[in-house]
Amino acid sequence: MSISEDRISHLAHCIYDRLWKDDLADFADERRALHCLKEGITSFFAVAGEVDAAVRRKLASYSQAKVPGSRDYEILYQKFYQEEMAKRKW
Repeated sequence: MSISEDRISHLAHCIYDRLWKDDLADFADERRALHCLKEGITSFFAVAGEVDAAVRRKLASYSQAKVPGSRDYEILYQKFYQEEMAKRKW
């Protein structure tokens, strides 16, 4: 899954602001905190993309092909996606 640097930056700033406003965290260095948030968001979307690709390959290998968008496909996709994320401990 591809996400732009601007969107990652926006998400990091939103998370940072919410943590600070709700008094859940105090950051000594704003730039470092934002950098760590951006790395976490980037790695999450990288893993999510890998998991998505693995799940789609798994569904494509079924002898009875499931039509993307169908109810069966969506149920199996969610099941396999959760299993893959659990394997990767996300």
